[in-house]
Amino acid sequence: MTPFLTAWRVRLGIAILLLLSGSCISVAHSRPGATYLPGAELALNLQSSGTASQNPSAIESSANGQVIMKGIRFQPAELTVHPGESVEFKNEDIVAHTVTADDGSFDSGLIQPGSSWKMTVPKSGTLAYHCTPHPNMKATLVASSGGTQVKERNGATGGLPGFRPPHSPQELHPILVNFTAALLPLALLSDLLGLWLKRSSLHSAAAWMVLYAAIITPLTGAAGWWWKSKSAGTLPPELIAVHEWLGTSLDLVFIVLAIWRWRLYKRNAILTLPYLAFAVVAVLALVYQGSLGGAMVFGR
Repeated sequence: MTPFLTAWRVRLGIAILLLLSGSCISVAHSRPGATYLPGAELALNLQSSGTASQNPSAIESSANGQVIMKGIRFQPAELTVHPGESVEFKNEDIVAHTVTADDGSFDSGLIQPGSSWKMTVPKSGTLAYHCTPHPNMKATLVASSGGTQVKERNGATGGLPGFRPPHSPQELHPILVNFTAALLPLALLSDLLGLWLKRSSLHSAAAWMVLYAAIITPLTGAAGWWWKSKSAGTLPPELIAVHEWLGTSLDLVFIVLAIWRWRLYKRNAILTLPYLAFAVVAVLALVYQGSLGGAMVFGR
């Protein structure tokens, strides 16, 4: 084995160790009015606004049922109470949520993290509701005159949703992110394997994947900014500030990386250690960026 190949194997080993260290990154996340709409068959009395309670224990003891908003879910997904009983909606997530009736009969307004909102159900009926900033958050409230106690049912209701084309920024952004999150690490891995196995086809695949990532990532950033403009106040300010500017910076980084990689590909040149180091740093930044996005969407 020539000294040149030996040196390259040592460099590859270091690059692989740096890449694998990205999986060990952990991010410490800090946790950062109500209206009545008439005309619905099932009218609801809104007892309080979406502000933090001064005496949480008093609210918990006075409410007959409680729904927790956590991890971008209503828990339980279905709650059964008696007419005249009160229900408290408590936000234990790190993002703001709403409790909005599907039929438009009520809307809690934004309930900030750590805050709660309470209402009283005056008559029997079934009411489906959702969170406006997170439309996949859905649950059902059942006011029944029968039975003797509050009943809860966890889990999703109504089965899996049917397919429909994405049309909102909160639907488009995660789809585009998945492409970038897959293409760049795979491109780096393909280049490393190409050096290890001496396969030019792996280098060609890596060059094209970096190019695709550079094309898609600006679209991902645009969808992210669109999402923020439509969801102002619902996202934790500390996380969104880092997430948006790191994402915008990565748009530029990926363009530089694609130009650099494409020039090496066209010249059929051997990959340099500075390029590999730059690519590893970009992948680690992508891992950190993804952890911030996951915290905003799924909570802690």
